Formats: sequence, C-alpha cells, structure tokens
Amino acid sequence: MTFRTRTAKAMIARVFHGADWLVPVMARALPGAAMVLMLSLVAAAAGLAAPMITKAVIDQGIMGGDMNALLFWAAVSFAMGLAVVALGIFNGMQHLRASMRMLGDLRMTVLGAALNRNPAMQPMTVGEIQTRIDGDTAEIQKFLFDSVLVAVTALFRLAGGTVLMLLLDWRLALLPLLAAPFELRFLKWARPGTQARAEEVRAERGGLNGQLAETFMQMSGLRALGALTTRAEGFGRQQGALFDAQARQRLWSEGVGAVSQLLTAVMRSAVLLVGGWLVIRGDWQIGSLVAFLAYATMMSGPLRNLLGLYHAQARAEVALKRLDQVVGDSADPEAGAVCPAHVGRIAFVDARGQGGTHAPLSADLEAGQWVLVDGRSGIGKSRLLSALIGETPLAEGRIEIDSTDAAGFSLSSRRRAVTFVPQRPCLIRGTLRDNLRLGNGNPEEEALWRVLDLVDLCDWARGLQRLDTNLQETGANLSGGMQQRITLARALLRSAQVYVFDESFSEIDAATCTRILSGLKAHLPEALCIFTAHAGPVRALTFDRIVDLAGDSPGQMSPEPPARLIRTG
Repeated sequence: MTFRTRTAKAMIARVFHGADWLVPVMARALPGAAMVLMLSLVAAAAGLAAPMITKAVIDQGIMGGDMNALLFWAAVSFAMGLAVVALGIFNGMQHLRASMRMLGDLRMTVLGAALNRNPAMQPMTVGEIQTRIDGDTAEIQKFLFDSVLVAVTALFRLAGGTVLMLLLDWRLALLPLLAAPFELRFLKWARPGTQARAEEVRAERGGLNGQLAETFMQMSGLRALGALTTRAEGFGRQQGALFDAQARQRLWSEGVGAVSQLLTAVMRSAVLLVGGWLVIRGDWQIGSLVAFLAYATMMSGPLRNLLGLYHAQARAEVALKRLDQVVGDSADPEAGAVCPAHVGRIAFVDARGQGGTHAPLSADLEAGQWVLVDGRSGIGKSRLLSALIGETPLAEGRIEIDSTDAAGFSLSSRRRAVTFVPQRPCLIRGTLRDNLRLGNGNPEEEALWRVLDLVDLCDWARGLQRLDTNLQETGANLSGGMQQRITLARALLRSAQVYVFDESFSEIDAATCTRILSGLKAHLPEALCIFTAHAGPVRALTFDRIVDLAGDSPGQMSPEPPARLIRTG
C-alpha cells in the first residue's frame, strides 16, 4: 500500500466509517489537494500579515508622524494586496481543476457501480439514480476535498491569529476563546436537525427527478392519453414539496448561522469596549486595537469553519448513505471464472426466474438447436431467460453452462457467450454505425453491411446517409420494426454460440420477418437459438425443442424433437 493510499484510507476512516470504496478516489485526488493546500497556506500567511502592516501604517506612520514610514508601509500594503489578488486567482483555478478531476472520478466510480448494480436489489428510478450520481457525489466531493483545505487552513490561521493576539495583549486574547465552547455546544445540539433536513431535501429532489425522467420516457403514451396536463400538475406538486423542503433547510441553516454571528458580535463588542478603554487610558496604541480587532474577526472565521465542518459532515453522511445503496449493491462483472466462448449445452435445473409464476423448469438444450420457450404472457419467460446473462436472479434452481453452474462464471464472460436480444430495442442517439458497433468493438464496415443485409436494411440505409444515418434518442425517428431490425443486426455481429430472441421479432412485418428468419439459418448454423413469441412468423417455425412453461405443472420439453426446418407456407 502506497503512502498516498494509506493517507487516503486514514482520512476516510476518520471522516466516514465503512466507506472504503472512497479510498481510491481520495488517493488520486491527494496530489491536487496538496497543491491547493500549499497555496492556501501561503494566502493565509499573507492574510495574517496584513493587520500587522496596518498597525505599522497607523502607529509608525500616521500616529508617529513619520512620512517615510507611512510611504514604506503603504507600499508594502499595496504590494501585499496585489500579490494576494494574483495568488487568489491562481489558487482558484488550481482548486477548480483539482476539484473537477475528483468529482469526475467520483461520478465515474458511482456510475460504474450503478451500471453493474445487482439485479436482485430494490430497483431505483432513472431520476433517483441521476440525482445520486449528480447531487450526492457533488456533496461528498465538496466535503472530502474542501474539508482538508478548510481544516488545515483554519487551524493555521487560528494558531497564527492566536499567537499574534497574545503578542498584542494576552488578556484580550482570552475573550474570543471564551465564545468557542458555547458555539460548539450549540452546533452539536443543532447537528441532527441539519441532517434531517438534508435527508428531506435529497429525497424530494430524487422524487422530482424520477418523475421528470419517467414523464419524458413515456411522452408519446402520455400524449396519446391526453394526460400531459395531469402529469404536469403532478410535477408541480412534487416541485412545490421540494421547494418547501429547501425553504425549511435554508431557514434552519440561517438560524444556526445567526447564533454564530451573534456570538461573534458579542465578542467583538467586548473587545471594542475593553480595548477602547485601554487606548483611552494610554496603555495601548490605536493601531494595536485595530490590528487586534482584525485578528479577533479573522479568528471567528476559521473557528466557524472548523465548527461548520461538523454540520457539513452531517450533510455529507446523508449523501454517502444514498451512494452506499448504489455502490454497495454493485457486482463486479469480471468476478468469477471465464465462461466458455463456445457453449455446447445449457441446462435449466428446477429453475424459475424471480417473480415468475411457472413451475420450476428442467430442460437440456444443445448447440445447433432452435428452441421455443412457450407460455402465457406474464408467466416469467423473459425473467427466466435473462437469468442466463445474470440480468435477473433466479428465485430457485440453477442454470448450467456446459455442466457448470452459470453463477460461477463472471457476468461479462456470460454476456459474451450468450447474446440476449430483448423485445424493447436498445438504441442510442448517434449514427447507424454507432449503434451497430455498440458493444461490438470496432468491426469493419464490410461486416456492418453484411448484418444489415441479413435484416433487410441495406436499401434503406443506402437511401439515406448510409452508415452515417442519424438515429434519435431511443430510435424515436424509426418505427418499432425498424428499431428491432437494427438491434438484431447488432446482435448478429457477435460471434456468440447462444442467442436468445425474446419477442425480438414482434413488431417486424410478417414478410420481412420470414426473410430474416430464413437468413438466420444460414448465418447461425451451429448456434443454440432460443425464441419466445406470442404470434407471428416465429410461431410458424418448426423447432427442435418446445419448452412449455406451465403454472400448475413442471415445465416440459416436447418429447419428440421435430426436424429442423422453417415453415414457409
């Protein structure tokens, strides 16, 4: 373990308990944070020097009647001001760059976990996931990155200011220190309230984003129902609930801050009274009083920052808890043995998908077979078959790949060996080429045209912008049948030995569907092809095996496998 990793681990352990997944992110962010910290300490040192320069201007120049001293210390003050401005700009840019890198790293970590989330876990809405990847990661990053800077810089300024105040007058230096225990006690009392209001705001924001994402995903259906106004009204109510929660959080935050400001005002007034009395008696110089007031005010800032970290941690813990629900439920897609690339046999052993209502299925399927998995709608065909690639868990039983329990193979290798083509196409905004290459590396254009020909799309593509034809988000500018054909073409680019076509032809017209199925015979001569279909040309095929999922008896295979052919009549 490197020094950087050990440092990051110690920091995370001190701030958050049981969040080891944050250690690599923090370790990568430490060099940037160290640079910003160094610059911040230089700026803090310059800030500590400023009141003493002001004291010299007043006491040696103005009150001392020395024009040369006045000019010298005024020039020093001006030069110091310019240096602080330049340093502030440079440090701000360094802070921005380092902070952005850490935030991007953290978001990529959470995104990777979200994409590999265990299907058995409680599902989250798209909007809720977006809120956690966006807002909660920002809360965590801000606290982790800035807490180091704030804590170290505040301690440096606090120590430096205290020493300088003691040099000016040790008796007056006790006044600011007396306020600290009262402020600490109050902030400790107020911390649960800060955490509760942060949880409320996060929950309401997640609900709002979830409703927004759902609305846009279902736009066409809502429009057809004439329900857009109703949906907009629901969004308005959800937004109002978020605004109310934010208002309560802001009011609480302002109230907590007001108490701290009140204590500072009381302390400042006490310094003015006592210090002014000393100046009137002639025991103190006016410049010393001005400098002391500056340090007293300066001390309240870092002290409040240190105490404020206590409340910032409460908000960060809310965000961390929400992110833990994403990261903690993720599964490493590379964990496990490597699934054979050329699968010869798949066996369902008393298997039933989670939520399926069919009896447990036992069936042996072999390479080269065409198999129909049949059963009424909603019985659990899709859930059972998607368990092949680990997309859904099994409620009972197991699936074997070449006599080995599939659960022992890594998810990534299972998904390379088994190509699953769902009923709902997966298309992204981009070109036809982008969509065909999705998940397929970088195949040659010749291969792209070959699979387009298999799904009868060559003429269509050539009539537009060929492989540069643009597809809208989710393929919204295409019919359902066209979307399914592009998805099929992409699947056929893969060299898998097992294909699952789960209602993958449901929206393709009968004539085109028949031609595509005929082409599949020649293209996949040795692959195990598993189909589900409620209607259409797929049902007209003659299969090697028919697996019937029944709700009241064990799933069965057809006892006499018919010849492998396609009905064309």
